[in-house]
Amino acid sequence: MIRITHSVRIVSNVFAALLTSGLLLASVDDRANAQGVSASDECKSISVGGADGWEPVTYIDKDGRQVGLGIDILQEYARKHGFRLELHLDIPWTRSLQMLEKGELDVIAGAYFTEERNDLFRYSIPFAYDEVMVFQHKDRQFAFSGIEDLVNRRGARPQGGSYGDFVDTYARDHLDMIYSPTGNKIFDVLLTERVTYVLLGRYDGLTNIYRDKLENEVFAVEPPLVRNDVRLMFSRTTPCLDDIAAINLLITELEENGTLASMTSAHLHKLASDKESGT
Repeated sequence: MIRITHSVRIVSNVFAALLTSGLLLASVDDRANAQGVSASDECKSISVGGADGWEPVTYIDKDGRQVGLGIDILQEYARKHGFRLELHLDIPWTRSLQMLEKGELDVIAGAYFTEERNDLFRYSIPFAYDEVMVFQHKDRQFAFSGIEDLVNRRGARPQGGSYGDFVDTYARDHLDMIYSPTGNKIFDVLLTERVTYVLLGRYDGLTNIYRDKLENEVFAVEPPLVRNDVRLMFSRTTPCLDDIAAINLLITELEENGTLASMTSAHLHKLASDKESGT
C-alpha cells in the first residue's frame, strides 16, 4: 500500500520539477510586452471569483481562507495601488462566469483561454500552466496515448469548465461525456463505474485523490491530454479594465525577480504539509 505521506512527497517533487523546468510558471518569452502603463483612477476595488479547489491557482484552504497564486498576484497589485480585494471563491464556478459577464464580478483569478471566452471577457497574460489529465480506475485501465483513445468510452468532467478550444471541440463532436456539478467528488462516478475515465487538471485531480485516500484506486495517465496556460480573466464592463496592462507588467516583474516562483512554491509546500497532517 502506498502511504499518503509518500504520495504527497512525490507530488511535491513533481511540483518542484515543474517549477524549475518552467512547466508550471508561464514564461516571459510567451507573453506580450506592455510598456509605459500604470494603474487607472477608476479602479477602487476588485471583486474576485474563481474555482474553490484549483490548487495552487485558487482554492479555499483548511482554515477557510481564500488563497492561491491568482489571488496573490491581485493582492500584490492592490497593495501597490492602495485598494482592496473582495474575494468570492465560495460562489460556484458557473455562477461566477455569469456574474463576470454581467459585470457583477471584476475578475476570475485563474482560467484557461478559449476563443469563445475571449469574445466575452478580457485576459491577462499567462501566469502559470496546467495540464489536463485522463484519470482511470486501476482495476479498469485501458490503453491511452491521445484523445482518440477516448472515443466510444464514457467519461466525466466538471460542469461549466473549459479545457481549451481543442479539447472542448473534440469532446463536443466525438466524445460521450457527462458533467459533474460537484468537481470535488467527481471521482465518485468513476468508482461506481458510471464512467471509464475522468478529465481533470493534474493537480486538481491529485488533490482529490489524496484528500479522499484514493491512491490505490485512481491514477493519472501519462501523457497529459493537453497543456493550457492560466490567465486572469476580466469582465469587459469592469472599471478596472484599463488596469490589465499594468497587471501584465506586474506579472512579468514577479516572474523575472523570482517572486512568482516563490509564491507558487509557498502554496505547494502548504498543500503538501496539509496532506501530510491528514487535513
